[in-house]
Amino acid sequence: MTYLTYILGKIAQDPSRAVLSGVKFLSELRMDRRIGITTFRRDFVPPPSPSGDSRPCQPAPYRVLADIADHMRETGFPLHTFVDVGCGAGRPLAFFSSLGFERMVGIEINPAAAEQARQNMDRIRKTWNRAGRIDILTADILTAEIDLTGAIVYLANPFGRATMQAFAAKLKAQILARPGRSILLYYVLPLQVEPLVEAFPRAERQIVGGLESWQSFRLDEAAIGG
Repeated sequence: MTYLTYILGKIAQDPSRAVLSGVKFLSELRMDRRIGITTFRRDFVPPPSPSGDSRPCQPAPYRVLADIADHMRETGFPLHTFVDVGCGAGRPLAFFSSLGFERMVGIEINPAAAEQARQNMDRIRKTWNRAGRIDILTADILTAEIDLTGAIVYLANPFGRATMQAFAAKLKAQILARPGRSILLYYVLPLQVEPLVEAFPRAERQIVGGLESWQSFRLDEAAIGG
């Protein structure tokens, strides 16, 4: 289903709400053009995954990304590595590239979405992109060989509970294997937050509610507890 078909369906269901969606669309489109990318990808059929709980790609609004960028600056967490788990067409990677990360990595299980992300990374305007390096991996996060400690990790509801449990276990194992290192994790539309809370019951956590909610977690040895 194309994004135009999606919008037309919304208009038929609720015209007044569709007007607000139209205003949002124009705002998002202007930001895409400012950065030099195209990220209006809506995958309504989830890609296959070992657990069978992958979610369709629907990028977070730019205003949410702007709030998260402000929070990143406030934490003072080192901007060495940024990892987007389930990066889709790469909107967060492109947006946050202006912060000047040394390395950015997008991990996407859907090959078509991963290829669009690669194309978008090549299109980012030089006046916007200050990242040292941006890579897109077509992979399952549970089997990808990537060290997440010391990184800022971003999720936007990429999978269900089973995969989140396994992902939280992977984060926990990496932190225990590398004492003294931490992870700053952002979770947009946190529908499966319980496994993270269970794995890191003492994590420093911030909750931003509303329709476009997100949460942040500071994950380290202390967050695991005794």
